[in-house]
Amino acid sequence: MSSANPLFVEKYKSKNKIFSIYVQQGASYLYYIYLHKPCIMKRLFILFSLCSYVTFAQTLPPKIFLNCQNVRCYDDYVRTELSFFDFVRDRLQSDIEILVINQTTGAGGHTYTVNFLGHNQYNTKSDTLTFSTRQTDTEDMIRKSLLKTIKQGLIPYLIDTEFFQQVSFNFPKRKLQDTQPERDRWNYWVFNLGGSGNFSGESNKSYLSLASSFRVSRVSPSSKFIFSGYQNENRSRFTVNGEEIKVSNINYGFSSLYVKGFSEHWSAGGFYRGFHSIYQNTNYSHSVAPALEYSVFPISQITRRQFRWVYQAGIRDVDYIETTIFDKTRELLPYHQITGIFGVTEPWGNFSSEVSTYQYLHDSSKYRFSLELDFSWRVLEGLFLRFSGNASLIKNQISLAKSTGTAEEILLSGRQLPTTFRYGSSFGLNYTFGSINNNVVNPRFSGVD
Repeated sequence: MSSANPLFVEKYKSKNKIFSIYVQQGASYLYYIYLHKPCIMKRLFILFSLCSYVTFAQTLPPKIFLNCQNVRCYDDYVRTELSFFDFVRDRLQSDIEILVINQTTGAGGHTYTVNFLGHNQYNTKSDTLTFSTRQTDTEDMIRKSLLKTIKQGLIPYLIDTEFFQQVSFNFPKRKLQDTQPERDRWNYWVFNLGGSGNFSGESNKSYLSLASSFRVSRVSPSSKFIFSGYQNENRSRFTVNGEEIKVSNINYGFSSLYVKGFSEHWSAGGFYRGFHSIYQNTNYSHSVAPALEYSVFPISQITRRQFRWVYQAGIRDVDYIETTIFDKTRELLPYHQITGIFGVTEPWGNFSSEVSTYQYLHDSSKYRFSLELDFSWRVLEGLFLRFSGNASLIKNQISLAKSTGTAEEILLSGRQLPTTFRYGSSFGLNYTFGSINNNVVNPRFSGVD
């Protein structure tokens, strides 16, 4: 009798006699048999059925469920290249679940975390592999890296099966020259410039939108520096009853942050924010605030779970375009803000939330409280539930202009209105049923309206 643990054990009793079948690696073992004659045919039939089941189960390749959490997994490509395996639509029907998560890197690319979770006969096996992409990588380069990582992670699940004899490996030949990594001549610095435009119109109206942005960053394992800027310009023109109406909304701004990590839990740094907004009656606003962060979970676990608190306290200098409802044209205000961020990513789905309180210190009644939620849940086989929402309690609209403005400015979002709250939400429910083993990929006529 093998000393290894069997996949399952079947025991039957007849009076005081025990009939046991141990099944392991596609073979069956009779540990102890004492057959009671009247039941011998029934028990032989049970034994034959079990052996047939094991033989059939070992003939089929493992079933795979590709679980992608807010990341593109190139499903059709992966299914086509791994047609050896059976892909199913529900994680509870799979033998191997592949959970893919990604995080943005300092260079603008992504780090993918690929978790391999075994079910059924593989429930004792699990592994995690990672790979990184660059911002300049094409989709073909990304999907090939993903496929390569998935292939590597599947190997341990095939070692003890008959399918392992069909697996081939290719290792690169060793080069004679030095294989030390090339020195990074940019020393982690990354620069990004972007711009976009949109124009549309009819005989009696037109709309123009222009946007530009830039970003300079340096992200190392222990520190992060980011400086970015933007400019958005929206111009609308309408002709109503022969009268031409024009509304412009221009805003631009800059922001910067620096943070230094001291451990897996503590970090310190600071923020700078500056912006101009016609909509918010702000000629220009500057704010500077040092900050401290505490992470309940080690920061290295952020791809699967996070619970962080960030506290900042600073000064805001704001110059208004028009006199405010508080008869101010310019003021210097102290403030503080605390933000809590919680998130988990699991095979059943993901959940994230952010709660934030911003308060002016000169007047505690001037504050804003905000809450954001994002939830995705695989309720059961084929049933998906998604929800996202946000809400804010607003008590700090200090920049509201004393003048009411024109109706056109208000209707076309050219002027901010007083409010005490703001909210928004989205939700979705999707149910799929039918075959769980369809691996066929057919792209014919795809993308045609």
